[in-house]
Amino acid sequence: MFVNTHKVLQHMRSMIALWVCCSFSLTVVAQCDQTRAGIQVAQGTVYLDSNSNGIYDRGDAGIGGVRVSNGCEVALTQSDGSYRIDLAPTEILFISKPADYALPLDENNIPEFFYRHYPEGTPTEIAGTSVEWLFPVTDPTGPLPDQIDFALYQDTTSSLRFKAHGFADTQARYDSTEDMLREELVNPLIGNPYNAKFGITVGDVAFDNLTIYDRHKRMMSLMDIPQWYLPGNHDLNFESPNALFANETYKHHFGPTYYSFDEGSIHFVALNNVEYAGVEDSSRAGNYRGFISARQLDWLKNDLESVPTNKLIVIATHIPLLATADDGKSLPTTGPGTENFTELIEILNSFENIYGIAGHDSSNSFKVEINHNHGWKGTPWIAHTLAEVRGNGWTTGVVDPRGVRDAMMQDGNPNGFYLLKFDGIDVVPEFIPFPFGPDAGRRLRIVLDPILESSQSDSINRGSLQAGTKVVVNLFDGGVRDTVWVSLDGSPELPMTYTVRTDPYVDLIYQKLLGTDSQIGAPTRSAHIWEYLLPNNLTIGIHRVEVTTEDEFGQIQRAAFSFEIEEQ
Repeated sequence: MFVNTHKVLQHMRSMIALWVCCSFSLTVVAQCDQTRAGIQVAQGTVYLDSNSNGIYDRGDAGIGGVRVSNGCEVALTQSDGSYRIDLAPTEILFISKPADYALPLDENNIPEFFYRHYPEGTPTEIAGTSVEWLFPVTDPTGPLPDQIDFALYQDTTSSLRFKAHGFADTQARYDSTEDMLREELVNPLIGNPYNAKFGITVGDVAFDNLTIYDRHKRMMSLMDIPQWYLPGNHDLNFESPNALFANETYKHHFGPTYYSFDEGSIHFVALNNVEYAGVEDSSRAGNYRGFISARQLDWLKNDLESVPTNKLIVIATHIPLLATADDGKSLPTTGPGTENFTELIEILNSFENIYGIAGHDSSNSFKVEINHNHGWKGTPWIAHTLAEVRGNGWTTGVVDPRGVRDAMMQDGNPNGFYLLKFDGIDVVPEFIPFPFGPDAGRRLRIVLDPILESSQSDSINRGSLQAGTKVVVNLFDGGVRDTVWVSLDGSPELPMTYTVRTDPYVDLIYQKLLGTDSQIGAPTRSAHIWEYLLPNNLTIGIHRVEVTTEDEFGQIQRAAFSFEIEEQ
């Protein structure tokens, strides 16, 4: 029998780490900078807050084996919940929530798992450059407290089966576009109708205007579940001279820019892969790149040391890990991938189960299978670039009776959100278009290309059939490993042909709106299009098209369409 000795050793190392933590505090260090100015020792206790008062009382039990980090080193708490770890000014101390526990939440349902150590506040002089911060940053927190304690609650609803919301790029810039976000995303999710455990926004919480954070947080809190966040390229403090202080307003509102937590059999890792070039460097488009800092990678190595290798690791980033949208078919994207993705691969290679989620690309949603072609040695996994909440932008597309714009993405995907369904180490991402607009309640779109010719300008899918007319299906958030079948007029189902092309529906809308204040972005080739060539001898009259789809996660969708052929 073949035994993977590397994975056995990795698993033994994880078990030893967990055992050791019950006896004394273990600090894992991988190339962390020990020369940071002003280092002190932070200490405290992670405890079960039995009376929910937010204070470590005499009767509260400490919790052992909890990860505590300064952003690079990771300490595991002792059996009594105590820890000690180095901490320097302008660093954030945070814990990684264990499975079966819940965190306290602030008034906006943001988890309270961190302490900002800013004795003198966010600096106004960085690397010899004076900085005038445009948006609120962290006020002085004073001397390091003698004790920094973290409360946890027993999670009575904990289960290996749970659901979570995935949100990509909420990205409102003005009060009016935040109104649209409220109407589209928040209102349908008030009171948590899908019974999600939490929500996570994978960057671009705002669109450059960071004053909107306060209002945004209050809106998102109406979902009545914890809300986790990540920064994107539109969450930057552009006045910062370097990457180190490029997220000061984000940190002021949401805490650390990278972190981890456990839920069920899943270890969630949120990474900040937007590296700002600084105000002086204009050589890069957008003044940023997709890159995971060395300090984050060191932290990740340390964080994963105590994680069993058979858990599912969910990697959340803003910028896609890879920018190739359809597994090598040269589908263009609007932004970068992660330049040092191979370094991340090396760190994750010991783990058996991975799934990645990202946002950033406002033109396409796509899924890339990470396999040996990318240097991955284990079971292939999916790096999923999500369709965006803001679609192609809150200022694009026609306005509906509510005053909300359509915001369809350039690949034909409507804007929407995700219900991520977890069962043990399995995940099924369900894309849910918003319940308004032309694609309300639909998971796919069926059109004819070219459209039927008619002498009547007001005809809709009625006219004469042109040679080479195809039934074209856009399976929203689909991909090359999905299967689509078509039945014409009740005939047996036939497989449709996967192709990479623009969506003819988007082509039509683009031409119709070109030059108006509702203009949309130019159509891009889509990673989720299927075609079926219609027979040229179809009879005059009404015809029926029925489509069945099954994606790589086993989700089945059905839809129907009709058109009418008239005599020429």
